[in-house]
Amino acid sequence: MRLGFYCVFLGASLGCSVEVEPEAAVSREAARLHEFDVDFQNCTEFAGIGSVPKANAAPFVPAHYTLAGDANNAVVVVRVARCTRATVDGKETKETSVAQVGVSLVGPDTSADINNYTVYLATDDEKLANRLKRVGVDNEKLKEIGFKFNANGALKIDVEPKHDPAYKVIGTAVAPTAAPTVFTASWWFDGDHGPVRMRTVFPAIRFGSSSMTLTTAPGCGLASLIGGTSLTFPFLDSYNAFPFAHMEVDTM
Repeated sequence: MRLGFYCVFLGASLGCSVEVEPEAAVSREAARLHEFDVDFQNCTEFAGIGSVPKANAAPFVPAHYTLAGDANNAVVVVRVARCTRATVDGKETKETSVAQVGVSLVGPDTSADINNYTVYLATDDEKLANRLKRVGVDNEKLKEIGFKFNANGALKIDVEPKHDPAYKVIGTAVAPTAAPTVFTASWWFDGDHGPVRMRTVFPAIRFGSSSMTLTTAPGCGLASLIGGTSLTFPFLDSYNAFPFAHMEVDTM
């Protein structure tokens, strides 16, 4: 089962058994300030996990976070989701897409299935982009994020920011048929107001399969992170669907 491998890989193969000290976790939670909520409805997504040299990833992550991985390797996560509707801070929006590139962390949200530090974040939802910027999360508002899945199983994703690196993720995917399961992901970013946690709970996500390759231009920041112009996802290559997800955005 893809999800089982996902969790086993992150928890064991990457040495994620290291945990945040309980006192530190309690202190962080006590200082948490809830900023706003986002509800996503009727969504499909690509999620991929690959490996990069730790020396490549370290410059993109503040030193007080602990990188998942081993002595030589870090873990890159790429996620692009498209939803038919979203509600941002109580205000309903139209079709919404979100594209994230991050580096996996040990902790700091020990109740989440995965923690990632946000390296690049883009969305075509103006309300979401503006609300995130107000709490200090760098992101780029795009006119559109390409996300095309056809009847033959071809999946093509285009993320083309003006300022951050552009990239494509192209390949094939199979619509998920697995039983729904609960999953929680926390994405972090250190902004002008301190650390921000974007914690999303998926009450009934179905994990599927895909075979995708990311490509980007030489010399850009993303190429520096992945160590070249292309990246595959041997640890998780997944096409997923979920009817609903709830994201809480907190400053810590």
